[in-house]
Amino acid sequence: MAAAAEPVRASRRGLISLKRFVFLLLGALTLVTIYEHETPLLNPTNPEWSHIAPFRWWLVPHILTAAVALVIGPLQFSTTLRRRNLALHRWLGRIYACAVLVASAIALYIGVAFEVPENRWLMGSMAGLWLMVTVCAWLAARHGDINQHRLWIIRSYALTFTFVTTRFIPDKILPGMGYAGVTALYWVLIVSSLLLPDLLVNGGAILRRRPH
Repeated sequence: MAAAAEPVRASRRGLISLKRFVFLLLGALTLVTIYEHETPLLNPTNPEWSHIAPFRWWLVPHILTAAVALVIGPLQFSTTLRRRNLALHRWLGRIYACAVLVASAIALYIGVAFEVPENRWLMGSMAGLWLMVTVCAWLAARHGDINQHRLWIIRSYALTFTFVTTRFIPDKILPGMGYAGVTALYWVLIVSSLLLPDLLVNGGAILRRRPH
């Protein structure tokens, strides 16, 4: 019996190690992105300064709350934390939700009030969806629907992480992307953030054959 259970325990330990590695990688990408992409914007000689100057003071709380959400988000997917300290999991969830609500509301305001017309639909859609899916995750948790909460919170964090991917990919992976390429990247990330979590959570049920 113990011998039969050993492969299961080994598989579980491997999965936990993989999750920790992924979270560490996401954290490293976040720090690199904030340092290389956001801090230069504080320099008035930066070419982007003229663009962000009208809303630069809105960017400060937006970046800070987005960073809080980026850091707390992975902890919400920790089965160990949730099992050992459910109260802490819930409080971290509340902090995450509040951080996203502030960051997304500011992003929506900046997009509508300050972005050029051709960017308003893109930025507004991303910010609005980010706000909406996080509210849905919170409501599902309030109603005790854990399966729906899990699905919506994955969507929420996927959109949270676009804070990193929309900067890291054009800067490091595909440098020199033009306006059309960056716009397409944004829409791909938006659609992926909404679709892939559904496949992750419900993919097994979709592929599973029903008995005749």
